[in-house]
Amino acid sequence: MTTADDFADLSHAEFLKAVVSGSIYPYTEHRIPKPRGGLRTLHAPIPRLSWMQQEILVRLGALPARFQPHPAAYVYRRGRSVVDCAAVHLRAHTVIRLDVADFFGSIRERHVHAALKDAWPRTERPEYRVAVVEGDDGSPEIGLRRVGRTFGAYTTARLVTVSPPGPNHTWTNRGTGHREVRLEATGQRFDVPRPALVTRHTREGFLPQGAPTSGYLSNIVMRDVDAVLAHKAESWGLRYTRYSDDLYFSSRGPVRQERVDRLVTEVKRALEPLGMRLNAKKTYVARPGSRRSVLGILVDGPTPRLTRDYKRRITLHVRGAASFGVMQHCRHQKFGDLAELDAHVTGLLSFAHMADPRWAGEQLAAWKRLREIPLEHEEPVLTQHGLDLLFDEEVDASQVDLAKASIDDLVRGAQRYRASADYVRLLEFVGRFKRYAPFNAMVVHVQKPGARYVLSSAEWKSKFLRVLKPGAQPLLIFQPRGPYMLVYDVGDTEALPGARPLPREVTSPVAVTSWADAKRVAEVWHHTVSNLAPLGIRLTLVDHAASSCGFTHPSTSGGFVERPGSRPGDRPERYPTLFEIAVNRNLSRLDRYATLSHELGHLFCGHLGAGPGESWPDRRWQPHSDKERIAARASNEVEAESIAYMVLKRLDPDVQMGDYITGHLGPDQQVPDSVALNLTFRAAGLIIEMGQKRVPATRLQKTKK
Repeated sequence: MTTADDFADLSHAEFLKAVVSGSIYPYTEHRIPKPRGGLRTLHAPIPRLSWMQQEILVRLGALPARFQPHPAAYVYRRGRSVVDCAAVHLRAHTVIRLDVADFFGSIRERHVHAALKDAWPRTERPEYRVAVVEGDDGSPEIGLRRVGRTFGAYTTARLVTVSPPGPNHTWTNRGTGHREVRLEATGQRFDVPRPALVTRHTREGFLPQGAPTSGYLSNIVMRDVDAVLAHKAESWGLRYTRYSDDLYFSSRGPVRQERVDRLVTEVKRALEPLGMRLNAKKTYVARPGSRRSVLGILVDGPTPRLTRDYKRRITLHVRGAASFGVMQHCRHQKFGDLAELDAHVTGLLSFAHMADPRWAGEQLAAWKRLREIPLEHEEPVLTQHGLDLLFDEEVDASQVDLAKASIDDLVRGAQRYRASADYVRLLEFVGRFKRYAPFNAMVVHVQKPGARYVLSSAEWKSKFLRVLKPGAQPLLIFQPRGPYMLVYDVGDTEALPGARPLPREVTSPVAVTSWADAKRVAEVWHHTVSNLAPLGIRLTLVDHAASSCGFTHPSTSGGFVERPGSRPGDRPERYPTLFEIAVNRNLSRLDRYATLSHELGHLFCGHLGAGPGESWPDRRWQPHSDKERIAARASNEVEAESIAYMVLKRLDPDVQMGDYITGHLGPDQQVPDSVALNLTFRAAGLIIEMGQKRVPATRLQKTKK
């Protein structure tokens, strides 16, 4: 038997004939362990044959619709995914999964030929394309160039199937091809083809796992089976999908066991013409009380969800790397190197992203920070799952449960901040607590009003030689690469022997008395204005009376807004103009900055629509009455002015709130429930960052609020 190394010099015709006749074996075998034991054999075609199979795959996709895979087939097809398959079975009461044993090995050469013979060309002929060719005299002229060959159904079937060589090979002879018959009377021998077989060679091939054509061809071969099962499922009020060898049926209501048994019988009957059988060990029936999943995705509700076990597989790595470091976690999990670990985790996250893109995106952001892979934006998004990453052995169970509470729920449920006086005190605390970003300062104040200075237990011990008091209350904040951490206020610590007195910045972190000078205000104004362009914002200074500060509206003029390049000589950056902000030039410099912050607050809270690249959400809504219109305007103004106040407080600690916010409150002097505190504090943090330095466009355009 000739091997793959012996035909490198064969011409195209000779190679084709050798593959069809079976005189060569153009595959490389790879054996990989199965998750539940045993080995799976993959047959990878050599590049020359792989190229031919890819050409065939293109032609398969161009077949008429009546020869294409059945709609119930969800694998090996463009535009369909695991989630699409699972979505068919949402709100399932009962899920039934059946598995076809030896799926690809059971699809024989005869099955491929039968599926292609009506749709595929009946004759083999060369294929030509119009091109510039060399004429008889050597001059170029228009002519036909031979570019390939349209193979018939039989040749195609031989090219896309595999027949491993050798009588003692692991793959048993399929019992096909010609057989020798001896007449007892004369002793003559004749080669008689086996009944109903199309192969003219000693061994019939089957679809190889590893060839580019195998998946699509399996769908074509299974078309009639899918049609029968889909019709049967519909007649019984079931939904049916197939994902390779996995057959899924589901119902919206209860299914009796007698119906399940009958369904299994019908599936066996539909598979008989192909010589296929079910793997009884993998038959699975899930009813309420058990995990109703399709391809690992839960389908018992209105939306696809990841299973808890799958999420744990991911958080095992994120939590381990956050707690012990990536290198130590890599060694503990017995990965060869960081690249192997990273490939494993990102592979898990790729699947998770299809089912739950928001959760997977948060985990990927956390993983990249731990792996020190730069992100386009670094601000973490807090979720209940992210809080599960937090551990501290010095905290008792009740305190850990408190720290694990969702910050969004904590903020929304903190009704004490709906009263105007308490709300103003919260803004003042956040504005003067300069050590932390506004959102972090708000998180600290919500959990422990009056907190003065917070650090992790390790930092308290290393920096100030202080340890936690019994019953110390843990507080949750964000950290740049954490993504989250537990910290403790100075009042929950006590000094060890030899500790020095605490500095003033710890004992009185908000006692700042310096006034913002003109130079500092000018610098902040310059940085903020330079960062407007990537957000599609054009700023205009207008001559208005002192009673008019500014306004914002979506751009109607179009055009572009520019900012200089990051380095001398770089081309200016250009962005489409999306919004126009006008600020009264007759105001003082500090008031102009306060006005700009107020108008940016309106934008970043989504009052005028979404930002570029979903930088901020669209929170516009159409009120149906004058009362709703007044309430909407009050809520928007409270959010925008709160942002401006916190931003200005960082420049001028003595700035006063005034009556602007309280003037928008109702007769009960309550902050409207529609005020989104989380958006408000994040927006203030972004504006403060814009006033400190040049912010990259990717950071601005993809900072989701």
